[in-house]
Amino acid sequence: MDDFLWRAMLGAGLLGAAAGPIGCFVLWRRMAYLGESIAHMGLLGAAIGLLMGVAPLLGVSVLAIVAALLMARAGDGLIPAGTFIGIVGHVGLALGFILLAGMETVRTDLLGYLFGDVLALSNTDLMGIAAASVAVLLASVFFWRAWLMATVNGDIARAEGRTNRFADIAFLVLVAALVAFGLRVVGALLIVALLIIPPAAARPLSRTPGGMACLAALIGALSAPLGLAAAYLKDLPAGPAIVLAAAVLFVLSTLGAGAATMLSARR
Repeated sequence: MDDFLWRAMLGAGLLGAAAGPIGCFVLWRRMAYLGESIAHMGLLGAAIGLLMGVAPLLGVSVLAIVAALLMARAGDGLIPAGTFIGIVGHVGLALGFILLAGMETVRTDLLGYLFGDVLALSNTDLMGIAAASVAVLLASVFFWRAWLMATVNGDIARAEGRTNRFADIAFLVLVAALVAFGLRVVGALLIVALLIIPPAAARPLSRTPGGMACLAALIGALSAPLGLAAAYLKDLPAGPAIVLAAAVLFVLSTLGAGAATMLSARR
């Protein structure tokens, strides 16, 4: 197998595995819209990085983290929080697209920023994704109890003053980091799919939160080789093929869980 396919498989697989546990909390907390808006702002960050002459990944990372922290603090004032988050995210996407379209040197890469270019990962990209994925997985283990407590009993914890502000900030930073690296793999429009589809696929087959997180990581990792195999055999875009592979696993898990429930009911 060519080296670029190995790099694509490893990079997307590591990213999918890291996105699994974080995606469970995104799903449980109903934060998919926030994640999507952060991803849209990531495109603006890439454009700003190119304008300033720095690595696009640096621009994506900084702006995604800033956007995550600001949008998470949006309250239901004059403008509802969901509306504010949506406006900020889509304005960022529009500005990023306009800035990138105005750069002659990167105009041909617009689809890559929107839908990813996983087959173009370099060894440096792969090492960065590997380091970020390991850091995310370790942080998920370290903050697991605090995140779970905030998810299950968030209102009670806030009322009693037992919220862990540092853990909440760490969660948002990790979501932003996954978005930043995911921009290279599946693009700004599809990265949220890697955060929500594997956990959704794991939910019908899991009995505990920990089991769901582990299974989501496995499904996220499996989506990469399956999607790349389909892209190789059918000449499909690699990033969207990885997302579709995750969607197929979601359908199979849902049907499998439904069939098992029907069999148990008949017994």
